[in-house]
Amino acid sequence: MSGKVKVLPTSRIGVGPLADMAEQFRSFLPGWEDTRPTSEKSRQPSDLRWDLEHLAQHDADGLLVASLGSEVVGFVASFVRSRWLLISQLWVLPEYLKAGAAEALLRRALLFGERSGTTKAAFHALTPWQIALGLGFGLSPAFPLLRLVIPVDKALPLAHQLAKLQPGAEVTAEAVGRRAYFADLERLDRLVRGFARPMDHEYWLFSRNLRLAVVREGERIMAYAYGGPGQCGPVVGATEEASLSAFGWALQLAAGSVAEKAENASVACLVPTAFARVFDHLLEAQPEFTATSFWLANENPRAGYFVPASFSLL
Repeated sequence: MSGKVKVLPTSRIGVGPLADMAEQFRSFLPGWEDTRPTSEKSRQPSDLRWDLEHLAQHDADGLLVASLGSEVVGFVASFVRSRWLLISQLWVLPEYLKAGAAEALLRRALLFGERSGTTKAAFHALTPWQIALGLGFGLSPAFPLLRLVIPVDKALPLAHQLAKLQPGAEVTAEAVGRRAYFADLERLDRLVRGFARPMDHEYWLFSRNLRLAVVREGERIMAYAYGGPGQCGPVVGATEEASLSAFGWALQLAAGSVAEKAENASVACLVPTAFARVFDHLLEAQPEFTATSFWLANENPRAGYFVPASFSLL
């Protein structure tokens, strides 16, 4: 373990081994055991692999690898959206936690944000040591996320009930192809989340092939929702009622996609505790609450009515 930790950016070519490392680490976290890779699952890319390849394509300088000598000992994904630096997937081999690898990775990620012109930073902390690390760099707890798993046979009735709260519909493939609603998606992102992310919408729609639904109040689109295999979200809404309806759409699209392929299937969601009213409805479906994580920030991000996209993308 002697020597100095070096931190350098990697490229999309190097994502495969990093994704394998991340999948193994995540599956050992309490409450994430169901994500453990198997020979059957390995035939399809995981959400982590998809997200890392996307980030490597658009934010290559923020995908950072720590090494000691010739050994890779950890990595972190950091990316810029408007004035926000977002940091997720900080992974370090346990035997190198005391060697300064985690500190070096987070420090370099924050420096990447400064050089990119960001003024705000947020970090998804998954473990107590990551929370302590973030606090040491001047970040404060912004909001917790709860991971919950819902059986499909209970998720679908709840999803249909919520989706009917306000007028909404799935966006057709033809409308997606001509990017008919992209201006509305960006407006809601800026209003509710405080940043724009057009490259992420392109990724969800055209790389992940997720399905998109929108919710209206009168003639105005007030919320949107994504869903598909392995993903329930993101959901973003300008009002609580529209967001609840959009969450119903996300749950419906996610649950419907797995119900067709497997019996006794379930849907996993990450829901901020700030979106309190959604839990009143979720309890009806008797979900299993499996894990808690925290987003830390140097300035509180807007914690309105939203559900994050995934483990990696806020």
